[in-house]
Amino acid sequence: MISHALAAAGGLLVGFLITYAILIRRQAALEAELKASRQQREQEQTHLKTVQEEFRAVFQNLAQEILEAKASTLSAQTQQQLQSLLGPLRERLAEYQARVEAAHRESMIKIGTLEQVGMTMSAEAQRLARALKGEVKTQGDWGEMILSRILEASGLTEGREYVLQGEGLDLRSEAGTKIRPDVVVILPENRHLIVDSKVSLVAYERYAGSQNPEEQKNLAKDLVRSVKNHIDGLSQRHYQKQSGVNSPDFVLLFMPLEPAYALALQTEPELFQYAWERRVVLTTPTTLMATLWIIANIWQQAQQTANALEIARQGGALYDKFVGFVATLEEVGRHLDRCQSAYQQAFSQLKTGRGNLISRAENLRSLGAAASKALDSQLTAAAAESDHAD
Repeated sequence: MISHALAAAGGLLVGFLITYAILIRRQAALEAELKASRQQREQEQTHLKTVQEEFRAVFQNLAQEILEAKASTLSAQTQQQLQSLLGPLRERLAEYQARVEAAHRESMIKIGTLEQVGMTMSAEAQRLARALKGEVKTQGDWGEMILSRILEASGLTEGREYVLQGEGLDLRSEAGTKIRPDVVVILPENRHLIVDSKVSLVAYERYAGSQNPEEQKNLAKDLVRSVKNHIDGLSQRHYQKQSGVNSPDFVLLFMPLEPAYALALQTEPELFQYAWERRVVLTTPTTLMATLWIIANIWQQAQQTANALEIARQGGALYDKFVGFVATLEEVGRHLDRCQSAYQQAFSQLKTGRGNLISRAENLRSLGAAASKALDSQLTAAAAESDHAD
């Protein structure tokens, strides 16, 4: 759709340029005609200085003040108005192209770093797990720290595409108490995705430190029970159904330690289905990073779509403005035509009809009026012929 919008905008721009070229050619022709008319008028003024002052004033008002003023300002006004019309569209297209290119470069960088980030966080999680030794508060803080780092690496911005602990959102339970999920990811159209971090490391740490296969088997079952307890507890909160939440009918349970997640699924393969039946989706650093990266791209696409719609809106406004400009220019042309007609009528009164001004001026000269110059013979002959014919 973006390419279509760009093609349409490009076609509109080409149409404007073609129209502008046609207007320039028409203007040049008008200027040539007006220039010739002015030269002819100046010659006649030189020869008819003895004619009445009243005619000279009329001639100057019609030919000089109207035609010369209109012709001299037409070119500057045309160029200025076209520049004001096309300038904003050209700037908007350049800005939109820069945004598309920047988004493409950012996407390529994220694709290249996604796997590396997941591997790094998994390795770090394993190292930290060995040091936690079962302190529940410390485990929870560590899990939230891993979750926060994944959010930062995903390209989403805190306060705009996600909030921590429901900050800035008035989320309340059915009883009216305020609820604070670990993370609320904000989607386009003001939709939400709830992410809650749960850490089950006590059993896994003991499992990793045990050398007894039977003990490891029991500890793996303890890990599964711990994960199920987290699933049941999160399911009972019904975050996705609370007031102020516009979320799909599930929440994400984040397990920061990939090996613990793998061991739990290996011990009980139906664990994922168990969670889904309770509208909980299990995620790890790798899968959560991929999910958040997709959400970041959805935001980019939404912004690009908004930009395309804005370009279409401004293009429509520009077209409406251009239509008005063309109508005004046509009105200017009609005024010029009327001025030309008035000029022809005035000049006709000068040399045609009984008692025309040229014939009267020649009569004055023939009666002995002192004159150092003479009118063009063809002009006086035509005036005399018209005077006698009427």
